[in-house]
Parts: sequence; C-alpha cells; structure tokens
Amino acid sequence: MVTVKMSRKGQLVVPKELREKLGMSPQDEFIAAGERDYIIFKRVNLPRLREEFEELSSMATRVAGERGITPRDIREEIEKERKGE
Repeated sequence: MVTVKMSRKGQLVVPKELREKLGMSPQDEFIAAGERDYIIFKRVNLPRLREEFEELSSMATRVAGERGITPRDIREEIEKERKGE
C-alpha cells in the first residue's frame, strides 16, 4: 500500500508499480464511489460492456423466436407487471 497526494487540481497519481501490476493504460476509464473517508475506483471497459449487451440481446432474441414470443407479448407482460397484475 502506498500514500498518494492530491494536486491543487484534484488529481491523484497512481504509482507506476501499481499501474504496471494492474495493466493500466492512460486511456482507461473508471467509475468512482466515495463514502466518509474513502474512495473506490473501478476500471470499466465500455466497449466490452456494449459487446456483452449485444451478445445477450441477440441470445434473448433467438430464444424468444424459438419459443414464439413476439415483441408485443413482451410489451404486454411488462404492462401487466407495472400494473401489478
């Protein structure tokens, strides 16, 4: 564990050893969450999330088609659920 300082601009530098250990690169994106006296950063890969969503969407479309479920059926079920039926 290492100590880092925040700059006047609010920037933190991730130590080189940690960047290398985690395979971080300059264009990586992170989500940040904080509570009381701590901050957690989680690296995210937005292009991969899109790919996973598209894969799941394709699979759901295929399965629905195999079972004869139409987009209208899905909309009707959503409406029923929203109304508490």
